[in-house]
Amino acid sequence: MRKKTDDVLAPGGKRPASTVHAVAPGQVVRRSRHGSYEVSQSTDRTADLALTPGGFRPKSEVHAVPRGARLDAVGGRQRIVDSSRKVIADLGAVSRLRRGRPFLPGQIARRLTSSVVPTTNGWVTYGSWSNNTGRPVTRFSTVWVVPPAPSTDSGQTIFLFNGIQNSGNIYQPVLQWGPSAAGGGSFWTVASWYVGANAFHSNLVRVNTGDTLTGVMTLASQSAAGFSYNCEFQGIADTGLPIMNIEELTWCVETLECYGINNCSEYPDSNKTAMAAIDLQTGATRPSIVWTVNNAVNDCGQHTQLFDNDVVANGEVDLWYHGSPFWTSGLATIAPGESQEWWFAWGGNGDVGPQLIQAEPLNGSAKLSTTQISERQDPGGNLVYFATVHNDGPNTVGFQWRGGGR
Repeated sequence: MRKKTDDVLAPGGKRPASTVHAVAPGQVVRRSRHGSYEVSQSTDRTADLALTPGGFRPKSEVHAVPRGARLDAVGGRQRIVDSSRKVIADLGAVSRLRRGRPFLPGQIARRLTSSVVPTTNGWVTYGSWSNNTGRPVTRFSTVWVVPPAPSTDSGQTIFLFNGIQNSGNIYQPVLQWGPSAAGGGSFWTVASWYVGANAFHSNLVRVNTGDTLTGVMTLASQSAAGFSYNCEFQGIADTGLPIMNIEELTWCVETLECYGINNCSEYPDSNKTAMAAIDLQTGATRPSIVWTVNNAVNDCGQHTQLFDNDVVANGEVDLWYHGSPFWTSGLATIAPGESQEWWFAWGGNGDVGPQLIQAEPLNGSAKLSTTQISERQDPGGNLVYFATVHNDGPNTVGFQWRGGGR
């Protein structure tokens, strides 16, 4: 018979002292294949990782840049300096990868550990443009509206941003839902980031659904020592992150990046976020831009659509969380005065219903006419749609076809 003094009190009632075990920091409780339980040392490699808009990395590689300070990479070393150039922290040599190739999204996949297992981690969908004009990007701004919160909150993190990359880093004003190395939670926040081998961020500032954001990156100066830039959310204090003497930033993106997404309801509770009124300048000019679309994850219908509804500047990149009621196809260019005839078919889907088919210009100040829209039934009983586009303007225009409405 067991002595009464062998019993101890635990949540759930008294039980033998031999069945109660302390779990120390760094230890975990595991169930064996035979059904018994044991206390052992944790092997979770994510415990020392922090999340950034650039993937997971050791917490020691993430640095908050105090208000009034800046990052200076002069001489090939990364240092945080104050307004008088006094060094606050020296973080070692600048990391560079293969020139001519953007830092992300490839580096995210390489740095994820096998312990990070949710279905979606990394860049979901994005539009990109590489600056090959021979002139540096002097301004890159985008306007977007803070979307509704996700209808399901399971600790996921969502990043929305416009950004510019070089071979080893990305510079970006980031809207964030959920936690990251900078803080955050089940609400929307904004901060500026510069992410590479080390990750740097400004203060995290809370914003609300429906707020209009303008993320701006500008070239401050250039010299033999490198390029210096500023990044901030226009009109939101303490979101600035100046960087000095870095490699030129050339690869521009509009991106949806997510971590820990396991179902479609964990995206914002809306159809899309329109990254609009894009203003991309090289020197004193606005180059002709056609964004390249990449839909890396589409299990919920996530995708990027391109539009040019702006009178000036570089149009709009729409980041969709779900499927859209329209389609786009056929990126191409058309010379001044030229006409092109196109056709569209959906194979075995038969009649897909009335189609409003238009040529959508992807350059500012373009003028296209869509004419002679018709349809014909093929031998299999499916409809084939035909349309002709004419360039009424004086410049060569990049365009895509859009159908079904918007």
